[in-house]
Formats: sequence, structure tokens, C-alpha cells
Amino acid sequence: MGNIVATLCRSCGFKNEFRLGGGRFSYLTNCPVPAINKETLEFENINYFDHKDSGKYLFYSDNDLKGDNYNDKKFSNFDLYFNEEGNYCPSCKAKKLAFRITMYLD
Repeated sequence: MGNIVATLCRSCGFKNEFRLGGGRFSYLTNCPVPAINKETLEFENINYFDHKDSGKYLFYSDNDLKGDNYNDKKFSNFDLYFNEEGNYCPSCKAKKLAFRITMYLD
């Protein structure tokens, strides 16, 4: 089951939405995840299966993009774990980006 996740930076107010995880019929080949492109430093929503070994992206499931998750709440998509709080913000570069699941998709 996939999700729509909204983001909000607690420092600069940056906002966006991304899709996390595939649907009922595509989860074996399509796993959208949030990532930072290492070349452009931009936030992207990419297919994990296509890029997991490319070295081109840092994924928000990686510890490099995680800061203090002060409420200790996490969510997952199979073996990928995401913090609700303390994620890297591509706008201000602080680890103050919050993730909230806003919708479940099938």
C-alpha cells in the first residue's frame, strides 16, 4: 500500500508532497520514495528499485538525511524506514523537515 506524504520544514516553512510506496498491482516494480539528488541537491520522488544502487541519490531512509526524531515516530515501506521529524530540508539545509502521511493509496 502506498501513501501520500506532506512535508513541512519547522525552520523555513518549505512544503511539498510526495508519494511513498507502490500500489496493489505495482509494488513489486514501483516503489516511489523521497530522495536528494547528489548532483543538484534537489528533492525528488524517484522509484527506489531503479536507483537504489546507482549512487546518484541519498534516500530519506538513509541515516545521512535524518536528524533528531524527537517524537520517535517512524513509518516504513517494507525495509525502508522514515522519521516523522528531523529530516533534511533541501531549502534551508537544516534537519527540521517533518513528514506526515495524509492519504493511503491502494
